[in-house]
Amino acid sequence: MPTPVLSSIPMPYLIASTLLVGTLCFARLAPCVAAATPIPSPTPAVTLSGVYSIAAFHTYGINPTGALDNAHGVDRANRADISNLLVTVNVESKKFSFGATAGAYAFPTLGSALNPTLQADANTALFGALPLANVSYEPNTHLVFRVGKLATLLGQESIFTYQNNNIERGIGWALEPTISRGVRARYNNKRLSIAVEDDDGYYSGHYGALASSLGYAFSSTTTLSFAAFVPPVASAPNMTTTVANKTEYDLMYEAQSGKWSLQPYLLFVRSPASRALGYARAERAVAAVFLGSYAASPRFSFGFRYENARDASAFGDLGANADLLGYGPGSALQTVTLTPTYRIGRLFIRAELACARLAAYAPGLGFGVDGNGRNQTRIAVEMGVQP
Repeated sequence: MPTPVLSSIPMPYLIASTLLVGTLCFARLAPCVAAATPIPSPTPAVTLSGVYSIAAFHTYGINPTGALDNAHGVDRANRADISNLLVTVNVESKKFSFGATAGAYAFPTLGSALNPTLQADANTALFGALPLANVSYEPNTHLVFRVGKLATLLGQESIFTYQNNNIERGIGWALEPTISRGVRARYNNKRLSIAVEDDDGYYSGHYGALASSLGYAFSSTTTLSFAAFVPPVASAPNMTTTVANKTEYDLMYEAQSGKWSLQPYLLFVRSPASRALGYARAERAVAAVFLGSYAASPRFSFGFRYENARDASAFGDLGANADLLGYGPGSALQTVTLTPTYRIGRLFIRAELACARLAAYAPGLGFGVDGNGRNQTRIAVEMGVQP
């Protein structure tokens, strides 16, 4: 089949992209309409911003399954598409505020097959054209209540590509929930941060999952936090995850020292036994992630990530929840990602070299067309404009 190129993107999609680029570029000449600049008005204050980016990927050691635009599921070696076409609006008053992000977006993930941004059951289709939307009530400077579609409390990697040090998300990110619909209460003071949330877990549409986090700032540049996520035991799989009853515990550290920024974390995952789901036994996985960046100058920075993940299931385990990493029961892998970024005003361009190596995997679930390879290397480029 022919390699997809940007020209294959639907015309309305390209027109919308062009209009957004023009708007953001014009903002440089006309401050009165600049993206991310508050619109002069009485209370409530309104802030509008937009992000547009495109990305291209070339993969050595493609995935044998997971490409939804290929009848055989084998990924394509070359991919190019829009990675972000987003508009965010925030409306703030004295006690209440509203925030929403709308548009198209992609979730390129190291070690996994890539898919078009507008592909059924992937990327934008997972959480819809309105992935984030919430209303907040802040009775005082320490307490905030929020309801709506919320980003997860777990992990150090954010939802959209432009928010992260790397273009691709990592194995740890792929294990975590991404967006949930729920209600959150957060308390903050100078040192302590506490959040509790009731939500629908892995975007199941059924409430009862409990998420919480506890963070302590040792200084203005150093924070240690712990987050937990506990969905109902009988939570059924959906298109956002193949195992939806995973309980997760995340220990996260953040430190800023001069030009260095570090965000390592440890993620523990457990899928409990469930008679309703046909899970005969509890299964586990763990991921250790060293994540960070170095800002060489205001224009140039360097992002990096190292991961070591392992599925604790026994080899040959036939349990439906035994394969938590996606490479078979008992699988293990390591990944390395390097991402230099260059910025000029609102324009950014970055390149990426990402490598994954399987220490163990089930036959047919590794890399390569036949699924029996141990290595995957992916080269990527992303460029765009953002606030």
